[in-house]
Amino acid sequence: MNRGPAPPKRAGEAGARFSCYWPNCSPSSGRDLKLTRDPTRSCEPIDQADLERLGRIADAELDEFFARNPRLAAWRGRVRIIALAQGGADHYLRRRRGIWDLDIIICFAYDPTLPRLFRRNPTHWDWGPSKFGRCPYDDPSYTGRAVDVMLWVIPDRPDPIEGLREWLSERVAKKPNAIRTPDLAHEPVVLIRPEPGRVVWDPPSVPPPRNKTAGHPATVRRAPA
Repeated sequence: MNRGPAPPKRAGEAGARFSCYWPNCSPSSGRDLKLTRDPTRSCEPIDQADLERLGRIADAELDEFFARNPRLAAWRGRVRIIALAQGGADHYLRRRRGIWDLDIIICFAYDPTLPRLFRRNPTHWDWGPSKFGRCPYDDPSYTGRAVDVMLWVIPDRPDPIEGLREWLSERVAKKPNAIRTPDLAHEPVVLIRPEPGRVVWDPPSVPPPRNKTAGHPATVRRAPA
């Protein structure tokens, strides 16, 4: 599997590109392509400090989750990977997509001896006022961008990254059409821990951003500074 290119240059570095526009019609339409920008998305780059803060959000999520579920406490030691996924990861890598929200995945190594770890829905955190602004479609309880956190169980392998790639490959095989059946495996994955900023998954045909008008529901969770 392609490990992806090196992390993008930072804004202000030689050769850094800062573009957040995309075509609004396909070449097959016979019309000239026009570059448009979705004003609900942030074009600001995601930097190392942002990845570190996303890691602190993941820590807060784990604290809260295991406080609510003490019978699952043994799973805490099975955390292998914390990563930025979906559109935020694509924006980190290419800086063209724009940020609607930020998606964190927390990956646990499978252990058949432990109680089943299962949670279908993400939890939502408020990043707070920042360079990323806020999505106007989100509930008024948000003062900044929404951060979604999902928990997943991946195969237990000596190299956790190989376990993650195996899991993502299986998801793509089950949902090969990124337009009809969107899945996080259709978009890049960027490590938060370990090796912050390492691109470990970059599929060849990342779908374009979708037009959205449905924002995030209310939240009381505030991202740690």
